[in-house]
Amino acid sequence: METYTSLYSKKEELVHTLEINLASSLVHLSRSLDFSSQGLLQHHERVALLSLYLGKAAGLKEQDLFNLFTAAIIHDVGAVTWNEKRRLHHFEVKNPWEHCQKGYEFLSGIPFLDKAADIVLSHHDTWAGNNPSGRSGTQIPLPSRIIYVADRVDVLINDKIFILQQSNDIIKQLQKYAGSLFDPDLVAVVADLTKVESLWMDLTSSWVSQRLLDELPENRRSIKLEDLSHMARLYARVVDAKSPFTLKHSQGVALIARSLAEQAGLPQDEVFLLNLAGLLHDIGKLSVPEEIIQKPGRLTQAEFSIMKQHTYYTYWWLKPLFPSFPVAEWAAYHHERLDGQGYPFHKGAHELDTKARIVAVADIFTALREERPYRSSLTWAEIERIIYNQVRGGALDGEIADILFENRGLIDDRWSSLSSQLQRNSYILSNR
Repeated sequence: METYTSLYSKKEELVHTLEINLASSLVHLSRSLDFSSQGLLQHHERVALLSLYLGKAAGLKEQDLFNLFTAAIIHDVGAVTWNEKRRLHHFEVKNPWEHCQKGYEFLSGIPFLDKAADIVLSHHDTWAGNNPSGRSGTQIPLPSRIIYVADRVDVLINDKIFILQQSNDIIKQLQKYAGSLFDPDLVAVVADLTKVESLWMDLTSSWVSQRLLDELPENRRSIKLEDLSHMARLYARVVDAKSPFTLKHSQGVALIARSLAEQAGLPQDEVFLLNLAGLLHDIGKLSVPEEIIQKPGRLTQAEFSIMKQHTYYTYWWLKPLFPSFPVAEWAAYHHERLDGQGYPFHKGAHELDTKARIVAVADIFTALREERPYRSSLTWAEIERIIYNQVRGGALDGEIADILFENRGLIDDRWSSLSSQLQRNSYILSNR
């Protein structure tokens, strides 16, 4: 495998085009959506695997199968908070359409996920109708009908009971709602397919992700970093939506990191990759309950211990996506300190390169510039005092801090542009 250094030393166009398995990337990132009060689940992988089995049985062709997979592996992307996720784990969900609509909005406009958006919108549409989409029966896209059935099968699985001891009861429950909630033909297909015991074992085994990738049509493609940035912005929106006070945090960190990198004279490729690191630096916060993220006061020791895990998950969720570039390190080390007293890896100055130091400064600046439940946005003077105190205390790089404060006008202009852009996007989505 090529290293970042050897890749970077080649011609620029080779750095801007990565050979990436899109399916594997979506599987890795989907794990961040499965963190809830029950821990790290495999809900999206299970639903995607059963959906592929059903799609093949229904005769879907290769591209349609891949579209089904892309929707299934992120179908609950609109369920941001742990409370929302908890409600979806009841078989009969009250008002499930809010997260369907939000998922549709998150996915709309992303070039390689545009087909998934409409599928996600209707993945809780009931066969009998009375859906906000206005669809019923065969008007509901077949992939949406498939995901709905697969999703409810997984919800019915009790992980404390051996799967073959509950499989018949699960099928009976589906048959009870055939023709009302579910496409009756699909229920019949599920009943037929699941006569094979190994299918149930696939769904509940430790190898579900491998079985999922084995079932996929080959879809390895050269993906430009710009395409990857669309995916990064998607997950940035999901993370930031956990709190009304962080609605632009990840995009703000990306903006500041990019600005600092440009002013530091870093190559354009590194600037672009730093933008990705900024967008994804807090993806690990999907492992933290929103009650802690939104707490208006100082965290207790127990709460802070839970918060510390977010950068650990950021690292391991991003590492497989960037095997040749240290984006995971730049993103995940934003709470490390030059004196080695940060968390959770306790990296020191010799292990924190310029890019990681830039993201750390960008994260602190953005947090101080934002409104929070316990205070208003801070002034430049207040931010300068806090950041230079951290420089003197051995946490932050003083040269990076100097670049920040030497470019206040540029930062203000870009911050205002970002705020205006997000307000426009919010207006457009609310008036669809």
